[in-house]
Amino acid sequence: MYRFMHRFGHGFGNRFKGRFERKFRGRFDPEGKQLTLTRMQDGQSGTVVEIRGGCFMLDRLSALGIRPGQRVTRVSAMLMRGPVTVQLGGAQVAIGFGMAGRITVEPDEVTK
Repeated sequence: MYRFMHRFGHGFGNRFKGRFERKFRGRFDPEGKQLTLTRMQDGQSGTVVEIRGGCFMLDRLSALGIRPGQRVTRVSAMLMRGPVTVQLGGAQVAIGFGMAGRITVEPDEVTK
């Protein structure tokens, strides 16, 4: 039975590894430069690097104007996992906390 499970990828190890990677993917940037949209500060801007999600979420965000390479500025966020408001050019868009957590942004360098 173990050989069958191991051969076809149905073992416990594969399931645990997949869940771990899905849960923590994108949180450990080795250079420390990339953040999710939920971890950015209000007023901070950056460039969208990656959007992790299915085709429906990608289509939804693309229709709102959020695409890789697009500059975004986080305007505000509500307490306790509320919607996140971002500014794209001249328009402001509010997206849910779950969607914002899947958008990886490389913030602009702050000069002092």
